[in-house]
Amino acid sequence: MPDYTSHARTVPGVVVQADDPLTRDGTAAFLASDERLGLLDAEKLAEADILVMLTAAVTGQTLSAMSRANQLTDGRIRIVLVADQISEQQMALAVCHGLVSFLVRPYTSFSEIATAVAEAQQGRSIVPPVLMHMLLDRMRTMQKDASPSGLLPVELTQREIDVLRLLAEGMDTVEIATKLSYSERLIKSVIQSVVKRLGLRNRTHAVAYAIRMGIL
Repeated sequence: MPDYTSHARTVPGVVVQADDPLTRDGTAAFLASDERLGLLDAEKLAEADILVMLTAAVTGQTLSAMSRANQLTDGRIRIVLVADQISEQQMALAVCHGLVSFLVRPYTSFSEIATAVAEAQQGRSIVPPVLMHMLLDRMRTMQKDASPSGLLPVELTQREIDVLRLLAEGMDTVEIATKLSYSERLIKSVIQSVVKRLGLRNRTHAVAYAIRMGIL
């Protein structure tokens, strides 16, 4: 695979993994042309901020690779997955391993992958509404099957709960700001605060966590 890391690391480091070399190198070459991103060789996964994974089918091996990336980066990695489909259980597990965005491969262009990577670096997720609902249903089932072992590590304000609830309904930050009559900047700040204080990975993980703990 060509080395695309000639410029200084002033942008997020991105590693691309795929089922085949053609898909991997084609995606890497396109992302390398985006000034917002910096491509890293696969051997530098531990230094990466974003991992782009392209696969036809999500398997146990796919999830294991996510888990490994998460461990190598001490939980820092944000994963953008491009695949044909994903099950409820796989989605829930992938989020725990660092998944922030899921793109349906047959309908996804290189430019859309680049946008998802840039959004991931900003703490934003891209998940089709149907998959978000599927994830939420899965987490509600997990909540019923397991009793919470205690109180939340921190107390959430009513405003934070309202924001999480609207996120769970599929709204983006602009829609939430309009609904609650706040600025979009404040909404983003609320989300980032919840994610940081609860030690979570992203807004999708925050919503899933809130559901599991019985807040939503």
